[in-house]
Amino acid sequence: MTIQLGLKRGARCCSRAVALVLVLVSVAAGRAHAEPDDQPPAAARRPRIGVAFGGGSARGLAHVGVVRWFEEHRIPIDLIAGTSMGGLIGGAVASGMSAAELNALLAATDWDEMFGFSPFRYKNVRRKDDARDYPSRIEFGVKRGFSMPLALNNGQHVEFLLARIAGAYATLSSFDQLPTPFRAVSVDLVTAEQVILDKGSLATAMRATMSLPGIFPPVQRDGRVLVDGGAMNNVPADVVRGMGADVVIAVNVGFMGDTRSVSSSMLGLMSQTVDVMMQASTRVSMKAADIVINPPLVGFASLDWRRSEELAEDGYRATEAMKDVLLPFALDEAQWAAYQERRRTERKTAWPIPQFVTVVGAVPSDQARIEEILAVRVGQPLDLDTLEMDLETLAGLDRYETVGWQLDEVDGRPGLRIEARSKSYAPPFLMLGLSLQNTTSDNFAFQLAARYLTFDLFGSGSELRIDGAAGAQPRLGAELYRPLGNTALFLTGAAGVRQQTLNVVSDDTVVARYSEVRALVGFTVGANLGRDSDVRFGVSFGRLNASVEAGDPGLPELDGPETRARLAWRFDGQDSPVVPSRGGRALARLDHIFSAPDVPETFVTDRSNNDLTQLEAGGSMFWPFRRRDRLFVSGGLGTTWGQPLPNEQFQLGLPMRLGAYDIGEFRGDHYGVLTAGYLRGVGRLPDFMGGPIFAGAWLENGSAFDDIDAAKLRTNVSLGVIGDTLIGPVLLGASFDFHGAWRYYIGVGRLF
Repeated sequence: MTIQLGLKRGARCCSRAVALVLVLVSVAAGRAHAEPDDQPPAAARRPRIGVAFGGGSARGLAHVGVVRWFEEHRIPIDLIAGTSMGGLIGGAVASGMSAAELNALLAATDWDEMFGFSPFRYKNVRRKDDARDYPSRIEFGVKRGFSMPLALNNGQHVEFLLARIAGAYATLSSFDQLPTPFRAVSVDLVTAEQVILDKGSLATAMRATMSLPGIFPPVQRDGRVLVDGGAMNNVPADVVRGMGADVVIAVNVGFMGDTRSVSSSMLGLMSQTVDVMMQASTRVSMKAADIVINPPLVGFASLDWRRSEELAEDGYRATEAMKDVLLPFALDEAQWAAYQERRRTERKTAWPIPQFVTVVGAVPSDQARIEEILAVRVGQPLDLDTLEMDLETLAGLDRYETVGWQLDEVDGRPGLRIEARSKSYAPPFLMLGLSLQNTTSDNFAFQLAARYLTFDLFGSGSELRIDGAAGAQPRLGAELYRPLGNTALFLTGAAGVRQQTLNVVSDDTVVARYSEVRALVGFTVGANLGRDSDVRFGVSFGRLNASVEAGDPGLPELDGPETRARLAWRFDGQDSPVVPSRGGRALARLDHIFSAPDVPETFVTDRSNNDLTQLEAGGSMFWPFRRRDRLFVSGGLGTTWGQPLPNEQFQLGLPMRLGAYDIGEFRGDHYGVLTAGYLRGVGRLPDFMGGPIFAGAWLENGSAFDDIDAAKLRTNVSLGVIGDTLIGPVLLGASFDFHGAWRYYIGVGRLF
């Protein structure tokens, strides 16, 4: 007979004593009937202790504190089963990791990358360009009709984390061969059944048990579609019992109260319905437990990943409160040393030197590229940092859901298997962008933009972009990108038409409006200088029609052909398109206009030179400060040679570029601007819904002028709040000039 008893924090000492006696009697009775004749008597063998680590998203980090208490008090863990976050922590312990190693791993984890969105810093320069043009975090695909991703996070960095933990155990015949036998609990969406993972890739098993629907994509394995096991068995005490544990300890980090407040919202009710179902299944499975540890976790939410140390402390205190029933299972020092030594000898810590690399799932051009990059790793000791950086080059293309690695073995030779998992919904991609920005106090400019992006339509590695925008500054265009073989060189061809409207504002009123419509076709040859940089030279031919729509903007009406050449270089080493934590970005262009529409004599004083050449360069640099804060500088400069053209002058009057003035209020053939500021992290939106929120101040200095002798330096002081949201950046700010000018601005979407 087995007696199951759940003990919660706050139980009285006498209850714990009675419970302990019952547990020990139960263990002894079970052994008396279960032990074969050839086994040592029960008195000669200690009970096998199994632990069931429950799921609870970030609350599952409390398990680390439980493990630390067990280690400090010499309580062995002989068998482990885990669900969801409990599967990650349980799998890590089963692989041989200690609580101290887990703490160090969690402290070094970038949770913004782990449970945020596809990291911007790892994208190549073209994908960064997409993300800046369309900063919304929502990605759409049109592979099988219009659709969204299966999850808010692609799981790329979860793959890397799990590979570091479990990569050495890639092809076990059974998880019983781990330093501590382990089971991961998942659910198969095909059969609606619980799946207990007990062999194969440990990293894949851990990934499957924590694939919470909507948060991470499901794992496809052996014809099954596996998701988080919490829906059926959130605290798998029964699984541990089935593994042969004499004593089962369940660690529950989910809510198990008798009553709860009922949400009054539709989404809240849906969420609570799922929670109640999970709670009911947890109560059933935990009947197999002898001891239950319930960390209270008051004040902790399921997305509090960054509070790992506090969560671990709560788990530690909850275990300490159960010491009366736990300490009788403690080993003496000699037994504990033998237990640790056995785990140490069975743990795999040395990575084999790979003798080959296999790449699967990637298109031919990407496969050839990654094989070329990793060829230098063959025959060399495995360096996980550089390996992950190499794979990020492929993941940065954004065409794959994840790009992971695992150890492989063929004919006794160790190697690396690189697996690129294609997205089920894309490519092609459809990017949507919404921009809203105030022109005056009661006048707002609105734009809805879209970009269609597909790959390999005109050969492996080719890219086709089709852009369109309606509302303010409408446009329509297309660009075809084509790499030249396996070299860094590429060709592009582009065509399009766009309209740009300049509003002249005085006393918070639009007093004039000037419109330019350009139609062009162009060709470019370029070279990729690495993941973050490229250089290109191109020529474009087109037609310009410029007209005064209202008032007197001081600009000419033009109509005629236009031909120009451009040499451009760009570098983007930042880690966010909104507010980077670090890194620099730089752009430079040299334009030469061979022909342009004739300018009326009233706007041109010298017709001896019909050509115009312009040079412009700019960029920004960010540094982290006090962890959550940012220091930054940004700026730009431009100059003009040859025949000045009024419609080609540089303009200032934007946030970070003399924001106290309206755009176009300062125009000139030359300009210079420099901004320096400080942004303080004041909060963040929930994970998967956005990023950090900053409040800060910056100082803007600059001028636009035709003649250096007439230049007037202007200085603005600006204040603002910037939030990184699901639909892109949101900015609320105001700028003040020492000469009395001021302006406030509200913006959503692409602002700078």
